[in-house]
Amino acid sequence: MESQRTFRFSQRIEFQRGSETRMVIEATEGRIDRMIAANDQPLTPIREKQEQERLSKFLLDKTTLEKEISEQRVDDARRELLIANLPNAFILTFSCMDAGGRLKFSFSPNPRFYPKSRETQILTGMQGWLWIDPISERIAEIEGELFRDVNFGWGILGRLYKGGRFKVVQSEISPGVWRITTLNVDFTGKVMLFKSLRIFQKQTVTGFVAIPSGTNARRAVEELLSYRVSN
Repeated sequence: MESQRTFRFSQRIEFQRGSETRMVIEATEGRIDRMIAANDQPLTPIREKQEQERLSKFLLDKTTLEKEISEQRVDDARRELLIANLPNAFILTFSCMDAGGRLKFSFSPNPRFYPKSRETQILTGMQGWLWIDPISERIAEIEGELFRDVNFGWGILGRLYKGGRFKVVQSEISPGVWRITTLNVDFTGKVMLFKSLRIFQKQTVTGFVAIPSGTNARRAVEELLSYRVSN
């Protein structure tokens, strides 16, 4: 089954302040990562030492390792929640079949969709394009834009302004195995109605390599500790 396949891969995340590149291993308990570059440059000796110390602490302190895995799971759950709600959140209108054989649809909010979380609240103001792989019947790509302001936290916590954009690409990295390989978000707004908010991130995942099934978190940490950028 797909859920049993685990991989090592490279993850580059661009923020407003710069970029980070991390080596990630999918362990049985969850994902473990190590920074290997900053702003597309090798880590300084100080940053390299900090990463070594961070990973080494995982081997000495089980609680710290569990916290790291828990935080990764929260991030994964948010992404999965958005993807899972797409079929109910949007009304799709078929457009065409693209050059790659994917089915292209335009989408707009479904008035019958009632979000149950702050993460899915954004879908009520989103419109754009969606591509489906007809063979796997999976959403392969989605590009959306906020066409109106959207409150989150039921208008108490804040608001996202129209014009914000997001893009998600799912790719078949191995026969029958799909992963999110692109995740871009760019939103502006306000928090608590007065503090400016900017959410900007461009994430690209590449270089998937299958690893032995059953690789646990401790083994993943040991492998990351032994990793050398020059490899």
